[in-house]
Amino acid sequence: MAEATIPTFMRGKDKIMSLSDAVKTFVKKGTCICPGGFSYTKKPMALAREVIRQDIKDLFVTMNGGASICEFWAAAGLVKLLDTTYIGLEGIQPVAYSVRRSIQDGTIDVEDYSNYGYGLRTVAGRYGWPFAPCMSEFGTSMMDNDTFKKMGLRGKKADGSWIHPSVAPHRMAVIEDPFDGWGLRPHAFEDGDGTSNKTNALDLIRESTAYTGNKGVKVILVPPILPEVTIILAQRVGEKGTTRIEGILGPDAEQAISAKYCVVQTEKVVTEEELRAQPYSNTIAMQYIDAIVEVPYGGFPGQVPYYYDYDWDFWRAYTQVNRKEKAEVNKYIKDWVMEDEWTFLSTRPGDGYPTITGTKGLQRLFELRADSTYGYKPGLARPL
Repeated sequence: MAEATIPTFMRGKDKIMSLSDAVKTFVKKGTCICPGGFSYTKKPMALAREVIRQDIKDLFVTMNGGASICEFWAAAGLVKLLDTTYIGLEGIQPVAYSVRRSIQDGTIDVEDYSNYGYGLRTVAGRYGWPFAPCMSEFGTSMMDNDTFKKMGLRGKKADGSWIHPSVAPHRMAVIEDPFDGWGLRPHAFEDGDGTSNKTNALDLIRESTAYTGNKGVKVILVPPILPEVTIILAQRVGEKGTTRIEGILGPDAEQAISAKYCVVQTEKVVTEEELRAQPYSNTIAMQYIDAIVEVPYGGFPGQVPYYYDYDWDFWRAYTQVNRKEKAEVNKYIKDWVMEDEWTFLSTRPGDGYPTITGTKGLQRLFELRADSTYGYKPGLARPL
């Protein structure tokens, strides 16, 4: 990884890499990796498929919600640790079956947070905060289930280094609010309560002795996420790394900046000047991007706003495939990615699963093109 140790701002166009080289350089056995995107939207699928082709095992996956990439990696038998929130293929399969089965049979060890709690962890990672405060995990059993502690992954070694650099020394911590609930609504102004939130039982909370044994407001502290590698997808990336994301942002910027390295998969590499014409529209500064991989349509079978829609027919068919025997699903997913990305994109869309129109390969990809006004494809059949 010698070239990756060079300060990013000095590397300029050297950041542009092939799909194979980017994965080979930044993703190793056991890497803590954070996929960007949201649900089926703007997921770096080409990078995920290349990880499967290179058969990189024992991954520590940390991510906020959804499961499309983690589902494929779990089906390929590549995931060892999982730090996440909700895991599912949305309306088609509320619990992603390969992930669920691997957790149940002990192949994957998992810890979960609420969506809000994990989201605050990404914010803490972005801004370099030591922790973020929240109350969303109160009343749950999340604090009682400390898988990573039982595995001996928390804390420091005798030489002072972290046992696992991406695992915090504590899962969560509870403190007494030094401001006694002053920041919580409803708030008593001089002219009376002027806030809209009337449901906060602040008086009851102040009487509670839960968690510390003392009366008063309590706050949960959650640690930042610190992945080794974040992979994201952006529609346009400058040749030196300036990244512009259109449509829903999700946690991409926070996760990219939190990571040691960030690899961005893009529909198109453009000049830096093109993006600097509207600097306020850019999402991530170039110094946070370590590698750029250009793969048009590489988000298939997911959606990339303003470029193409997701292939609903594929996802519907896949949720039947992943219910088969584990070995059979493993073989399917490894055969599915084929030997390289071009062969995959030119042959796999529409192949092996029924589509309403019957198109295949590049014709199927072109059929999924989004309307430039709406950002998606109006009229695309989305049967459940």
